[in-house]
Amino acid sequence: MDVTDRWSRMTKHLAAIGMDQINYGILDTVAAARIDAPVRFLSTMASGWIDYYGDRRLDLSDPHVLFVRNGNRLPYRWGESVLRQLDESSARETVGLTVEAGLRSQLSVPMLDSFGGTMPVAGMTLGSSLAEGEYFRAIDGRESELVMIAQLFHLYSIGEVRRELYGIAKLSSRERDCLSYLAQGLRIDAIADRLCLARVTIELHLRRARKKLHAATLPEAVARALLFQEITIG
Repeated sequence: MDVTDRWSRMTKHLAAIGMDQINYGILDTVAAARIDAPVRFLSTMASGWIDYYGDRRLDLSDPHVLFVRNGNRLPYRWGESVLRQLDESSARETVGLTVEAGLRSQLSVPMLDSFGGTMPVAGMTLGSSLAEGEYFRAIDGRESELVMIAQLFHLYSIGEVRRELYGIAKLSSRERDCLSYLAQGLRIDAIADRLCLARVTIELHLRRARKKLHAATLPEAVARALLFQEITIG
């Protein structure tokens, strides 16, 4: 099952309990530092709104995105009644526009990177066009289940979403094997012995993997393979 299938199944399931405004956003920390990295979305909201949000860089004044940028990791509820309590006028404007676009209440779930780290790099808004009272009644007693659904989608999808974002081709099984052993600290001759292949063949697999991953060096190729969930450590 690919990310499109997982997204479709998850959003249909959540729509049945009133969650019709779902956003999965990833901070593009490859393009920029996390404090001003653009957000890349999967969303059930209108595509015109998502394009407008991105073109205007509303993520820079969105308090929900700022929550993730600042390293907060706990899920939280939010409803449109909180809008008037926002101190920053730019934050009020951004959230007000989001409410007008249909997102009136939500459960927000910050998410860590799949290969480690203590800072969240993504978040999922399990949102609704329902008024907050009705929405909160619908999710009472189900928050742990909903957070788990969001986290599982993230765990299995972030690498694929990133690969599509950067136009990265999937590695072959041999290319993944070679990079996995390299990540574990094995040298090329040791990898050749482990896989019962010639050294030149290992070098060829690594060169192809580096090209697919748009990496200038082997250490960068390992880092990118981890980033795109092509390999794991441990």
